[in-house]
Amino acid sequence: MDPKLEMTRQWIMRADDDLRLAELIISDSEPVYWAAAFHAQQCAEKILKGLLTFHDVRAGKTHDIDNLLKISVSVLGDLEQFKDRAGVLTTYAVDSRYPAPYGDISKEESAKAIETARCIYEFILNALPDM
Repeated sequence: MDPKLEMTRQWIMRADDDLRLAELIISDSEPVYWAAAFHAQQCAEKILKGLLTFHDVRAGKTHDIDNLLKISVSVLGDLEQFKDRAGVLTTYAVDSRYPAPYGDISKEESAKAIETARCIYEFILNALPDM
């Protein structure tokens, strides 16, 4: 398989894993909401990086969903529709894993993060060829 396609496929598989983990965590009898939100952010980050890899665009090492979306719009303009709601995912990349004075992530926040990640994931998956 073409190395670029294989790397794209690997990004997609990891994004899928993170989405499934987020959904498993939030549906647990004792959900850990920060972890669900973290995996939602990871899903969005990895599917965006997969799209960029497919289009030979380097994003560098970043967890910034706003930045990844901005770059990704150059290859898939309709991603602009996620701009307003996806930025909050960035806060779940690192901050959610450490104790913080602003409090815990709520059930509603983590559910919204998962829904946003799922929408971005499915949108990009539908825009890419079958691999």
